[in-house]
Amino acid sequence: MAYRVLFVCLGNICRSPAAEIVFNAAIERAGLKGRVKADSCGTASYHTGEKPDHRMLAALERAGYAWGGHRARTFCRADFERFDLIIPQDESNRNDILSLASGAEQAAKVRPMSDWFGPDEHEREVPDPYYGGPAGFDAVVRLLERATEALVQELREV
Repeated sequence: MAYRVLFVCLGNICRSPAAEIVFNAAIERAGLKGRVKADSCGTASYHTGEKPDHRMLAALERAGYAWGGHRARTFCRADFERFDLIIPQDESNRNDILSLASGAEQAAKVRPMSDWFGPDEHEREVPDPYYGGPAGFDAVVRLLERATEALVQELREV
């Protein structure tokens, strides 16, 4: 059975679908396809059913990634049972997810994306690029590339 990873942000149209796409590419490069699977969702429901933000899709395309058809969905309590690791992109979403956990076992599945930031990383969480320009989306993709490579290295042990 595959190890399942869930990336979470607010609306599931910028950071978390980008993390899913970048991570899946890293999993494939590492030869772990089929052993590790990823998905993404948001803590807010106002983008449910939408595809990722066109600016994020453009940033991903500039970095060599393709959109796989994901549509936004909302985090639910059942995700604690469906996933082995739940990775919020920032502290606010981490707190929202933890508020839904029914106990220590579920809460232990939640780890912030920053757990895989390098020691020289100046960010403390994945910044939300939604209200900025293309450079912010590109910066998020590069940050996610670095973090997901570290995550993949950790998952080689799973």
